[in-house]
Amino acid sequence: MKLGMLVAVEIGAVIKSGFKLIREEKIGKFAVYIFEIHGQTTFVIHSGAGQTFAAAATEILISVYKVDLIINFGIVGSLREDVSLGNTCVVEKIVDYMFDTSEIDGGEPGRHQRYPGIYLPADESLIQKALAIVPELRRVTCASGNKFVGTADEKRWLHQTFNCDIVEMEAAAIQLICDMHDIPCLFIKGISDTLHGGAEEFTRMFEAASDDCFRIVSEIMRTM
Repeated sequence: MKLGMLVAVEIGAVIKSGFKLIREEKIGKFAVYIFEIHGQTTFVIHSGAGQTFAAAATEILISVYKVDLIINFGIVGSLREDVSLGNTCVVEKIVDYMFDTSEIDGGEPGRHQRYPGIYLPADESLIQKALAIVPELRRVTCASGNKFVGTADEKRWLHQTFNCDIVEMEAAAIQLICDMHDIPCLFIKGISDTLHGGAEEFTRMFEAASDDCFRIVSEIMRTM
């Protein structure tokens, strides 16, 4: 099995992890780090923030490196009082909340028409494997869009409108491209900023939350 890993901005957690770096390659401006992680050759692409880069990086992992499975880990904002710093989550479904064609097709905001509703489901078999290894993972619904969401009012609106628990900027694009190729993807997310936190809390917690999240990913990969 060929394993791909997509990292938006938390690449430092992987590089300093101590796992063996086999080599680094460039695909256009994208850096791809080929690591040996628990005996598994893993193609780690550093996408950068946002859906456009995430979609392109996902396509590279699938079409250039021919991976069979993708893991995306990263840090996210909480949309609920009870999802707090130190929590690590596994994403079960995603809403591309900024996608809206409702004026021309009458669909719901957030819905891509090839799906039956607004939610993009993640791979349930991978979720179950992750939970078997790390039972304390919290199952969440993820709001994904091309915007850093930092205010409590915006976060409450996302929770109330789309019934989401966390918010970030890449997962919807990754899942959409994976679905186009029938490639399973696992999303592991760590909380970097709370409902009432914003850019300052994100910046303060960035390194610690990234490291904690990758540690959980490493635990999962050990037995995959």
